[in-house]
Amino acid sequence: MTDLVWNVVYHDISTDKIKVYNIFKHGSFMEDLQKHYKKHKTKETFAEALRKSLMYYFWSKCEWEILISPWCGSKKNEAIKADVYWQVMNNWDHFLDYVWNAKRRRSQQRDGL
Repeated sequence: MTDLVWNVVYHDISTDKIKVYNIFKHGSFMEDLQKHYKKHKTKETFAEALRKSLMYYFWSKCEWEILISPWCGSKKNEAIKADVYWQVMNNWDHFLDYVWNAKRRRSQQRDGL
């Protein structure tokens, strides 16, 4: 399952740099994903479990948050907080299809199809 890639932007507090991160490199999140693959047989129940795992690991946690603000052309000091969960949920339908289809590919490979 190491072939899954879904990149997000976050602030690495260790290096104090904005970086791109593949959320499938998060060990505990991947453990949950493996459990969800085994437990959930329908896309609907899988989707709910996946969304809850995303919330648990990436929602409203300062280490996964960045601020987005205009670079120029704005007289306001407006910014929005964007955590990893928010970034994924903005593309939820595509993300869910991507992860669900990976489960199907994995099953087909295992069955030799």
